[in-house]
Amino acid sequence: MKKLMGFLMFLAILAPGATFAQQYDWQVRNSMKTHLEQLNQYCPVAGRPDDLGRCKSLAKNVRGQVDRVEPQNRGIAEFKKVAELLAKIEKKIPEWENAEKADAEAKRDAGKISDEFKEKVRAHGIIGSIWGMKTDPKKRVELLADLLLKDVERAKTMEKDFLDPCKAGRYANAQTFSRDTAWDHPKNACDVAQNWRAYFKAYVERVVGHVRDETTRTIGFHLKKLEEKGELYEFDMPRMEKPDAEVAGFVTKYEAICKEFGIPLDAAFFQTVVDAAKPFAETLKKAGAVQRWDSKASFSDGAVAAAFKKVLGDAKLSVKKIGLTHSDYSITKNAIGIPLYKIRSGFAMVKADGESFCRIYYLTARAEYEGGRKGYTKPSLEFDRKTTGFIVSKCK
Repeated sequence: MKKLMGFLMFLAILAPGATFAQQYDWQVRNSMKTHLEQLNQYCPVAGRPDDLGRCKSLAKNVRGQVDRVEPQNRGIAEFKKVAELLAKIEKKIPEWENAEKADAEAKRDAGKISDEFKEKVRAHGIIGSIWGMKTDPKKRVELLADLLLKDVERAKTMEKDFLDPCKAGRYANAQTFSRDTAWDHPKNACDVAQNWRAYFKAYVERVVGHVRDETTRTIGFHLKKLEEKGELYEFDMPRMEKPDAEVAGFVTKYEAICKEFGIPLDAAFFQTVVDAAKPFAETLKKAGAVQRWDSKASFSDGAVAAAFKKVLGDAKLSVKKIGLTHSDYSITKNAIGIPLYKIRSGFAMVKADGESFCRIYYLTARAEYEGGRKGYTKPSLEFDRKTTGFIVSKCK
């Protein structure tokens, strides 16, 4: 009986211990599940952690938890998985540290390369110009041949400074510094450095083509105006009177820049200019046979006529007739009714030396109001025969 009681008491003592052991196993399983999820999330062995500092801190914490697990509980499946994964992670951490260090160094190097790229691109503004030559066919062409030659020299300097690093791929991953342009992108800037001659050549071909086509168009336009309305400008006359001289000037002007790129250039290239001007003499003769004086210009004013004759006389044009279009001045006043100035307009028919026709100019004289007893100044006007259009007319 005593033996039975002793055995029962022994079981009573062991029962709480067994219950505690089962509870500890449960705690290990749950904590290890959590550790496994966090390790997989923040320390992926198949890749690299997004935040290595957090991974290292987590691994250190899990290591402390794993080491405190009792030996008799280390056979739990969840514990084994964590222990195995943790060992791999601890082995990987030095690799990740080295990779992160290498990344930081690469980032610093990339920053230096980007700064170098920016400085060179900014120093060679011609890169943007040549990129525009390639990408924008409708870009306004530069007609000044000497400036084009200067751009060629700038491009050659850019090539020496930019070409080798581009060929070596040094700027491939450089950062751009402008949101509004494409020419500062490493790919495009290096494209210009390596192919600028091709783009520049195409641009020069477009320039000389534009000069030829625009001159031909302009001559045709003014000939039509001359034929229909007798309108003409003195600055247009030389190119229509002597188109061969105009063409010779073009060849001389663009010869050097075309030679730079091996573009053939001779008078034949501009033949359309010569052809367009051929009808000028006959068209001018017909226009000069038509009387185009405006019948409304029937009024006269001695002071205005004197002002007209003064500017026309200075221009060495003989006056044939002067007529004003209104019987009196047109007066301009300020907000409170005080006169500012007055004007009077009309036409002057004149004849230039060596011409068989007359020119009719529309002119406006202006007199300033000086106030009080002074009244208005004498009428005066500005006149430049080379830039002022006129009407070709039969002299009367």
